[in-house]
Amino acid sequence: MIVTKTNVQYFIFLLLILIFSVPFYIWGAFFPVEGLPFGLPISFLMIFVPFILSILYIWKEDGLTGITALFARIFDRNKTSRWSIIFCFVCMPLTVALSYFTMKSLSLALPTETVFPYREIPLMFLLYFLGAIPEEFAWTSVLTEPLTKAYGPIRAGIIIGAVWGVWHIIPWSWAHPAGWIIGMCCLNILMRIAMVYAYMYGGKSLFTGLIFHTMINVSTGIFPNNGSHTNPWVFSVWLLVILLSVSYSLRKSNRLTGDNTVQ
Repeated sequence: MIVTKTNVQYFIFLLLILIFSVPFYIWGAFFPVEGLPFGLPISFLMIFVPFILSILYIWKEDGLTGITALFARIFDRNKTSRWSIIFCFVCMPLTVALSYFTMKSLSLALPTETVFPYREIPLMFLLYFLGAIPEEFAWTSVLTEPLTKAYGPIRAGIIIGAVWGVWHIIPWSWAHPAGWIIGMCCLNILMRIAMVYAYMYGGKSLFTGLIFHTMINVSTGIFPNNGSHTNPWVFSVWLLVILLSVSYSLRKSNRLTGDNTVQ
């Protein structure tokens, strides 16, 4: 993989996200705040780091017009293809459901008393959708297309997903062991590859990234109990199976129709 002068700005962008998030790690580690919705740590405020960097980047590139267009893209669902939006809504809930039944059948760690907070789903969806906007301005709107054009969708997903995972390592370390964290980093890469494909080959709609990101958090939030027994390795296996199945189905469909959109 070659980093050209044209693309180096995007790697600097990714590095700046990590650097400017450090104060939020310190805040969360030394001055934790209890009682936040769905057990979120105060470090969740670091979502405003990619948000602010995205605004500054767009301002530099296209000025106020570009920023206005960026916010307008939040609901650009008319640009997305039908398969893409269905995939973004269904992929993670299906992954979580298959993982749950797999863990149950294999007697992997699950709570004795299972609680599914169904009544909280509408509130979860709203809050997590709003929370996805600052992040996806960066991961999807600023980074996905140029990195995909430079390195292809899989490598772009690996690059963005790896940084996305590293970005979360410190907050994860406050509650989980190393094996779980490594598994989550792998899962983040797979999820980001899925999001890159959905975005690039589904109409380049920011709305797809927002929906997929929202469904990640909603799906893990309703996993027993409030995600406390999430097994990222089982999740990763099932997500990989789903991605390979969808990729095969799309390729087969494209061969029949003569469409070479999905690479």
